[in-house]
Amino acid sequence: MGSAGIFQRILSLRLLALTVVAVMSIGSNGRIIASQSLPVIVAGLTPKGWQIYDEVKQFTPENLYEQINGRASFFLAYDMIRMTYASFTPGDETAKFINLSIYDMGTPTDAFGVFSAERSQGEPQLNLGRAGYRSDANFFIWQGQYYIQIISSEATDEFERIGMGLARKVTDFLLDSGGQVWGLAALPLTDRMPQSVQYFKVDAMGLDFMGNTYTAAYRKGNTLVTAFLSQRDSTESARATVVRYARHAKRYGKGIERLKAGQVDLVFCDMGGSYDVVFHKGRLIGGVSSVGDRGLAIRAAVEMWQQLRLEQ
Repeated sequence: MGSAGIFQRILSLRLLALTVVAVMSIGSNGRIIASQSLPVIVAGLTPKGWQIYDEVKQFTPENLYEQINGRASFFLAYDMIRMTYASFTPGDETAKFINLSIYDMGTPTDAFGVFSAERSQGEPQLNLGRAGYRSDANFFIWQGQYYIQIISSEATDEFERIGMGLARKVTDFLLDSGGQVWGLAALPLTDRMPQSVQYFKVDAMGLDFMGNTYTAAYRKGNTLVTAFLSQRDSTESARATVVRYARHAKRYGKGIERLKAGQVDLVFCDMGGSYDVVFHKGRLIGGVSSVGDRGLAIRAAVEMWQQLRLEQ
């Protein structure tokens, strides 16, 4: 074996050792503790015949803006911990590239939040991670506490094939803790549109008092209705949030009505051209937003209240 072959074998053994160390450093929640090993491991995923432009980089909340200046605040709102980035190029052709970004969001809920907020409807779905989709030769995947982006410079079959191979390798390597995302199970399934659930850690529907809130689209006849759901620490906190919602509607809308529909107490908000309906059920806050028809808004809110389980 020549010196080049010996060097390659040593390099491969080093990479294998680092991979074993990283995998063995899994905490009880499935998170890779030895995150400093990720750059070396990502380098080992370089497609055959390609190379890494510059080097694998890692970014923290303090310097994420250096890589994605206009988008950093979005990820920081979901408490991003670390982003690992690599740009793969075929030889010296830097105009052609496949960029890999792995966002460690700390929890599956926050990773789902960024994935759901960036998700495009109507794209081909991927059988990778917990959820994913492809747009041309670009791939977007949610895997446990990680959000993965693979962005290609060209929408060709070759770049799609290489990108898919890279996506498989990354999802095979990154372990999923299995932690559940509360809203996916808590939101009623009846009439819910596939891939429509979103999680907002802050400022859901543009309201600064609606943090940790899930939204989803529901088909009611020929109309899509946006519903929202959040869980507070106590019934008193949920009731106080409904009061704030009503105060907001009085200030920025045309007023509110307090309605009774069977067992359900509703706050009906005329927002001037559309209607919101909000309620609380124990610690849960729910309702519908921006519905064009008054009767439909009330009916959809009542149906949601009836389907929510208090034990959540």
